Amino acid sequence: MIKESPIGKIDVEQKAIRIEDLSDRVKVAVELYKGAQKKFDQGQDSLREWENIIKVLSAEINHIERFVAVAYHNQGVIYAQQDNLKEARKFFELALLIDEDYPVANFNLAVVYKKLGDREAAARYLRRAQELGYQPK
Repeated sequence: MIKESPIGKIDVEQKAIRIEDLSDRVKVAVELYKGAQKKFDQGQDSLREWENIIKVLSAEINHIERFVAVAYHNQGVIYAQQDNLKEARKFFELALLIDEDYPVANFNLAVVYKKLGDREAAARYLRRAQELGYQPK
């Protein structure tokens, strides 16, 4: 079962780009958007520009969602450290709604469920964390 270990933390860079890189990429997307809008407003053919913007922004949405999942997870860690397990559970679950393959969030939810006395849920989330390759330190 789950060892009595502290709530795990995550290296954000395991699955997400660095926040500075995200900022730079969003700035590029904004500039592309401005250029396409200018062509559109002038009545010029801007179809290709809009197609490229959709591709660029769609890719960035995935990165942004990953940062939101990390933010929810980290809030869960803070609540768990304060021994507010119900709030911790809520935030780990929010992280998993965004990224169900988030190994440490699955593990941390297992720890919280164990502490709340729900061994079945704890075992389920522990199995998932292990399937995803998470090994507690």
